Amino acid sequence: MAPPEEAAPVHGRRPRVTHRIEVDMELSDGWWTAHGGYAARVLSALAAHPHRAAVRWRRHTVSAGEFAVSVGETARVLRELGAGPGRVVGVLTASNSPDMLRVRYAAHLLGAAVCHIRSTKPGTTTGMLPVEAQLRMLLDTRVGVLFADAEHAERAHALAESARGRVALAGPAAPESAAGAAAVTAAGWDPHALAVIGFTSGSTGRPKGIRLSAAAWDNLVSVTGQSFAGEAEPRLLVTTPLSHTVATMADAVLAAGGSLVLHEEFEPGAVLRALADHRITHTFMATPHLYQLLDHEPATHPDLSSLRQLIYTGSAAAPARLAEAAERFGPVLVQGYGTSESGRITFLHPGDHQDPSLLPTVGRPFPENEIRICAPGSERPMAAGATGEVCVRSPHLMDGYWADPALSVRTLHRGWYRTGDLGRVDERGCLHLLGRIADVVKTDGVLVHPSVVEQRILTLPGVAQAAVYGVRDTDLVEHLHAAVVPRPGAQVGAEDVRAHIAAGLTDAQVPEEVLILDALPLNAGGKPDLARLRLAWHSATPSNTPA
Repeated sequence: MAPPEEAAPVHGRRPRVTHRIEVDMELSDGWWTAHGGYAARVLSALAAHPHRAAVRWRRHTVSAGEFAVSVGETARVLRELGAGPGRVVGVLTASNSPDMLRVRYAAHLLGAAVCHIRSTKPGTTTGMLPVEAQLRMLLDTRVGVLFADAEHAERAHALAESARGRVALAGPAAPESAAGAAAVTAAGWDPHALAVIGFTSGSTGRPKGIRLSAAAWDNLVSVTGQSFAGEAEPRLLVTTPLSHTVATMADAVLAAGGSLVLHEEFEPGAVLRALADHRITHTFMATPHLYQLLDHEPATHPDLSSLRQLIYTGSAAAPARLAEAAERFGPVLVQGYGTSESGRITFLHPGDHQDPSLLPTVGRPFPENEIRICAPGSERPMAAGATGEVCVRSPHLMDGYWADPALSVRTLHRGWYRTGDLGRVDERGCLHLLGRIADVVKTDGVLVHPSVVEQRILTLPGVAQAAVYGVRDTDLVEHLHAAVVPRPGAQVGAEDVRAHIAAGLTDAQVPEEVLILDALPLNAGGKPDLARLRLAWHSATPSNTPA
C-alpha cells in the first residue's frame, strides 16, 4: 500500500493538525488517513477490511476491526493520563503481545514517544530486567505514563510506588477511573518529534538509550513496505522482540493489509509448523536462529511453498551454512546488516544467495543509504579496498544517545554514524565485515580477525557453530581461542579444528585452545557470549595461564 500524500516527509516540517478519536466511529471513514504518519496508514488498512484476521497470538485471533478500535480506546486512556507531545509512554507487557503494537500506535497518534522497559534483548524474548533496572529506565527517560498488562500489574504497581507519583498507570494495573467517555484530541504527526527510545542489549556495558525520531521510524516503515508491494495479503511470523528490529517490519505488513503471527520465543519446530500452518510469506530471525533451523530435523517436512522471504540478521553468517540454507529453503533468503542506531544498512537478496562468491559479504547498501570506510575513530576515508571502520549515512539514523551528548558526538558527526565495525568494500560494491574493532585479536604481534577464522571453521564437515575470540593471561598477553559446536551425531575434536584451520589459513590464525561444546552461550543480543567463554577458560585454568 503506497503511503498517502500527507504522510510525514523525511525532511522539512509540516504544519500540525488535530483530529478527534471516536472509538465508536464507522471504521470506513477517513480519519486515520487524514491524520498522517505510519500509524495512520496502519489504522487505515485495518479499517478497510475490519473482519479479516490481523494478529494471532497465544491461540487467539484479533480481527482488524477489533484491533483498530482497541488502538482508539488505548489512545483515549493514555491521553486522559497526560500522554501527548513531549511525553514518554512506558510499555510493560508479555513478550510479543499485541499490546506492544496497539500501545505504540496509540501513543504515536497522540504525538507521544514510547519506551519498552520489559527487556533490552534484541535477540530473544525470554527473560525480564530486574525491577531496579526497569525503575532506572523509567526515571532516566522520564516516562510519565506506564502501560502494563495483567501479567505485569504487580510489577507495574511496585515501579509506580518507587517512582513516588512521577508515573501514572494505564491498563489493568491502573485505577478504574482511568477510562473516560469524552472524545480525545490527537496531536498531528511531527517528523521532528521523539518517537521511540530503544535500548541496546548492554552486552558491552550499561544499555544505551537510542533516540529515534518520528521521521526515522516512518521512513523505515515506508522503505520496508516496498518489499510487500503487490502482495495481496503478506503474512509475517514474528519470533524476535517487537521492541527491536522486527517492529517496523510488523508495521509495514499491517499497513499493507497483511497479518501477523506472534510467537513469544524462537523454537525451530514451532517456527516450521507456523510457516506451514499459517502460509507465512515472510519471517525474520537472528543468524543463530537460522543455524538452529538448519540443524532441526522435523518428523515430517512442512510445506514452505508460501514463504517468499526468510530474513536473517544480527551477526555475520558463515558462507558454508548459507549455501546449505539456500539449498534447503530455496531462493527466499535475505540477509540484512544494520544496527539499532542506524536501522538497515546493507542486504543480500535471494538471487545473491545463489552466487557463492557473494556469500562472504553482507551485500550492497540499501538504495537510501551511503557507506564509506574510514580510518577507525576518524572521518578520514580509506583507499578503495582498504579495511577500516564502517560508517553510514541514512535517513533513518538515530538522533543520538539518550542523556549522553558526549557519546553522541563521538558516534555521530556531520550526518555520518560510526558503527564500530571493521570492514571493506570490494570492487562490486559489496561490504565485507571483519568483526568489531574491539574484538580484533593481536597475538604474537599479528592482528587476527575472528570472523575470518570462524568462517574457515564452519567449512569443516560436522561443525554447526563456531566463535573465535581473544583471551588475556595474567601478563595481559592475548591468545587466540575458539569454541565449536558439532552437529548432532558428528564427531569433531579440537585437533580436527586446528588442522582444518592450518590447512587454509596462516599459523597465527590457528587457535591455541579449542573448546568443544554442546551449545554456544549467547548474550542478550543473541550473539555468542564472548565474556562467558573467556570466563569459562579462566575458571578451568587455575593458574590463568594457557594450558
